[in-house]
Order: sequence, then structure tokens, then C-alpha cells
Amino acid sequence: MEKKRIFFRVDSSSILGFGHLNRCLILAKELNNKNFEIHFICKNLQGNLIKEIENQSFFIHRIDNFKNTIENDFQFTKKILKKFHGDISCIIIDNYRWNKKYELQLRSIVKCIFVIDDLANRKHECDILLDQNLYSNFEKRYDKLVPKNCLCLLGPNYVLLRDEFLRSKKKRKITQLKKIFVSFGGQDCSNQSIKVLNGILHSGLEFNEINVVIGKSNKFLKRLKNISKQIKNVKIFVGTNNISSLMQMSDLGIGASGSMMWERAYLGIPGLVSIIGKNQELSAKTMEKICCVKNLGLAKKVSYEDYRKFFLGIKIEKLNKMSKNNTRFFDGKGKQRIVTKLIQKIKEQESKESLEFQKHID
Repeated sequence: MEKKRIFFRVDSSSILGFGHLNRCLILAKELNNKNFEIHFICKNLQGNLIKEIENQSFFIHRIDNFKNTIENDFQFTKKILKKFHGDISCIIIDNYRWNKKYELQLRSIVKCIFVIDDLANRKHECDILLDQNLYSNFEKRYDKLVPKNCLCLLGPNYVLLRDEFLRSKKKRKITQLKKIFVSFGGQDCSNQSIKVLNGILHSGLEFNEINVVIGKSNKFLKRLKNISKQIKNVKIFVGTNNISSLMQMSDLGIGASGSMMWERAYLGIPGLVSIIGKNQELSAKTMEKICCVKNLGLAKKVSYEDYRKFFLGIKIEKLNKMSKNNTRFFDGKGKQRIVTKLIQKIKEQESKESLEFQKHID
């Protein structure tokens, strides 16, 4: 029996970051396990992680980036999809530039359109919409932005977590702030890791373990190494594939308020976050409101002094409250729920197609 095809339209780069691709890869692996043939359509942007897709043996279709417009993006995507003569079960689009205008024009090519969004700032023409973020009133964010029959998968029940985190140990009670995990993604463009270490240095405090994770192309590596020599028990990990084991059982996780915030939350790790992108702002504020993290605000406005004050003022009771609240909201079953709903939707549409074909014959 021939495998059914699912396409992903997603990008990664040193500027965009890797969060969009990482969450698509989580879905892709789960769908591949369900016997779907997986294809990715990606721009060949600087600092991309296309090699990660190839490592999974998924099909990759590159879009030339000589003209960086949404119209060019759409035309190339459409051209690639047309090669498969409508034999595509679903396209999953994780790209903030796509909207209803372009999605609508894919209706004749693909059976199901699945959009991943975080912003709720434009209309979509889709059958399924996923926004895994926790916001106040998240259930109604897309009411006027998607078709009435669109299946909306919203909130923490649909958080996408990597398998390594699902296998990790969850944090129990914190008795003392001993182990700290620091990661602001591969690039850390706002130089937060150095600010954190400077904050620790100027606080005069000592910790048993400070694990800092950065990407291979991080331009601040030399400075990070220099400052780490002035602080006890700091280890810097470059391009590690072992993030979950470094993160698990930490007493505090420091980072951005993107996808890694959900990973820390699932493990019950209290979070100290700053906002490095517009798509992170609402979720960071909501997570602070329900006492899952401490939010320092926009990363570019955060100084080492802000971190120093946090370290000097934090209470163990507060960390334990964050830890307990985090484990209440995230059960780690998001990807299974999403894949089950998607397969159900694909089957419904196939049945509808079959009935229409039968009517045409009769």
C-alpha cells in the first residue's frame, strides 16, 4: 500500500531561529511513525537546519531565496506541490508570512491545510489550526480568523515536546538553589547568557552547577568562556544533543519564553525568562500571571543588574510554587492528541471525497 504524503512548509535560520522547524520535526516524526511519507519545503536561508531534516531521512525541497517575498514563496511552494498531482493528504504551514490569500489558492492541490500560529494577527483558510501557547482567553483567540468548520487545537494540551524530555525525570521539591540551567537558543542574539553570568558574578553567590547551552555559531562564545573562568562550577556546552539531561532536575531554568519554556515547564523547573520575539510576549506574561515563571520583559532592555537582583532576592518557596504550577498545566501528550485529530480529519475528508466521486459515477 502506497504511503500517504504530508508536506511541511517551514523555515529556519540564524535570524528566524530554530523553534518553528523543531516543532515541525516533532510532528513529522510522529506522523512518520504512523506510516506517512514526510516532505519539507524550506528556503535555503543562512544558518538553516535543513541538515536536521536530512538526518531524519525526510524528503527536502529547497526554495531559492533570490527574491525574499511571500509571493515568490507561494509560487515556488505551489509549483512543488503540483508535481504530486493532488496526491497530498495535508500541508502543514508554520510561517508567519502566510495567510488566507495564499492558503486559499492551495485548496485545489492539497486535501487538508493545517496552520501552526502563535500571533492570531491575520486570517487563515485552513482545516486545522494549532496554537500551543497558554494565554488568557486562548480558547477564543481565533474565532474570527478561521473558517467556522476549522478545528482549533489551542493551549497547553497541545504543546509539542521532544521525546528526550518525555523520558526525563520531573523536578520534585526544591530545598536550595544549587543547580541552574541557562539557554537562550542556538544564537542568543541578545547576548542574555553573558548577562546572566555577569549577574551571578556580581551577586557574589555560588552554585553547585551552572550549565550554559549555546549553538555552534554563537558569536559570543569567546566572551562567555572568559567570564565563566571567573565563576565557580560553570560549564558551557556548544551544540549539544543532550539538553534534557542537563536541564532535568535543575532548580532554576533561565532562557527565552519560546518552545524551551514549555520544555522547562513540563519538567517542573521554575523559569526566569526574557522575551526575544513578539510571538513570545503574551505567553511570557500569562505564564508569570499564573506563577510558572518570573518574566524580566524584553531581552534587549534586560541588564545583568536585573539578573543580579533576582538571584539576591529569590525565595525557595517561590521556586517551589512555580515548579508545582508548571507540572499542573503540561502533561506531555500534545503530539499524540494533534496527530490523532489530524488523522481523523484526513479520514473524514477522504470519505467525503469518496462519496462525492460515487455520486458523480451514479
